[in-house]
Amino acid sequence: MKMNKKAQFGIARKAIYWTMTAVIITAIIFAFALTVAKYKNNLTRVPIEIKAEFISLRFTNIPECFAYQNSETNLVFPGTIDLEKFTNEQFLNCYNAGPSNLRMLDFRLKLQDLDKEVKTAKYGNLVEDTIFKEVLVKKDEELVKDQLIIYIQK
Repeated sequence: MKMNKKAQFGIARKAIYWTMTAVIITAIIFAFALTVAKYKNNLTRVPIEIKAEFISLRFTNIPECFAYQNSETNLVFPGTIDLEKFTNEQFLNCYNAGPSNLRMLDFRLKLQDLDKEVKTAKYGNLVEDTIFKEVLVKKDEELVKDQLIIYIQK
């Protein structure tokens, strides 16, 4: 049984057409899926500034970090830093940047007027953002107004 050349050419043409159509439809589906994924990521993305602000709240508001806690009443004074706690050791206990495979923020905290600072172990002076907070500092038995500068590094 012999097929004529016209029929063979028609079959080859249909095969090429359907192959190209399948490739184009597959490319459109992939492009659509990538567009939807990118859109979803943009909707759920949290800016680094907000993450850093939330994390930095712990530095001045909980006694496990630097917040002053009255030893007699156990009352915590948010926004007041106990200068005795303002050490690198306390900072590492307060904020553990985690293993290197986790992408966490690194910080350097500086009390501007008292010229004291602490930083995380992996902080490398690559400042990406800065937060300024007015705080009270418990120094000996007095409260001193100061500005806490929080340098942020990704």
